[in-house]
Amino acid sequence: MRKSILIICGLILAVCIWLLFHRATKQISVTPPVIQTVSTNQPSGFRQQQKASDRPIEKKGPLPTQRNRPDFFRALGIDTNSKVPFVEQMWQKPIDFYGKVIDENSNAISGASIGFRWDDLTAPDWTRTATTTSDADGLFSLHNKRGATLTVSVSKDGYYSSRKDEDSFHYAVANDNRLYSSDPYNPAIFHLRKKGQGEELIQEDFPPGFTQIWQLHHDGTPVELDLLNGSQNVKGSGQLKLELWRDLSDRNAKKFDWKLQISVLDGGIIPTDEEFPFLAPENGYQPSLVVDMPATNQVWLGELRTKYYLQLPNGNYGRIDFHFLAYNGVFTVKSWVNPTGSRNLESK
Repeated sequence: MRKSILIICGLILAVCIWLLFHRATKQISVTPPVIQTVSTNQPSGFRQQQKASDRPIEKKGPLPTQRNRPDFFRALGIDTNSKVPFVEQMWQKPIDFYGKVIDENSNAISGASIGFRWDDLTAPDWTRTATTTSDADGLFSLHNKRGATLTVSVSKDGYYSSRKDEDSFHYAVANDNRLYSSDPYNPAIFHLRKKGQGEELIQEDFPPGFTQIWQLHHDGTPVELDLLNGSQNVKGSGQLKLELWRDLSDRNAKKFDWKLQISVLDGGIIPTDEEFPFLAPENGYQPSLVVDMPATNQVWLGELRTKYYLQLPNGNYGRIDFHFLAYNGVFTVKSWVNPTGSRNLESK
């Protein structure tokens, strides 16, 4: 009997505490931040861009209700009706950003199109956007926005956009334990490469379709690719030869010995890390390259994504993008060959 009375008293006490907490929570109120226009208060020598093309699509008004708040918070068990202050502080960090656009020779590029996209997970419409252009010094910026992550895209007619530049910046969500800090005197750099005089190149894909899978044999059986006609030959008239040796003694091993040899028959090959490999070297070619990957290698790799310049037997120049998976020997090759003998490998 005494035990039952104690249990009933405990339940009554828990209900009272819950009612007090719920009432206190309802009294918490947060005024949502008001999105301002781009600030013109810039350090000396820094030009601020604010054009008619700027089109932020923020919406002012009260915080969204439980019904239209993102499911993200409800999944975490957060009562979004209560307008908990830390939610706003966590996902609505101030965003200020400075960038600069340069070409392959580090010259400033004016008139580049800049696209901004940032996420505010506390808003009913998560994604917001704005646009601007780079000024005469290649500079651009964004100010007085709030959110968690900013993505920046840069482009201009007549130029290639670089894929190596960092384009995602975290203001409220740690990325590798780092949050982005904006600096007007050290803007983020974006690269564009001016398009040159492209030529008609012979372009081939191996395999020729997405539905096909090509593999190398593990015993060194050669596979030859005809870069001029887009065909594969186990032994024939191809210019590019691929050979793989792989240890299959333990098929479940996470690391294993493997070796790959890439050869250009009666020609040569040179590896390159250029993002835009448009001009083949005149010399320095080797008949073949070997990638030797023992299981004991401290930097063991099971995948290759590489680029190579080629000099074919007839003297023509080419380039390939090569992707290879050591586990199953699956590979893809994308090739470009200039049939005129020119070292120019930029296609029209």
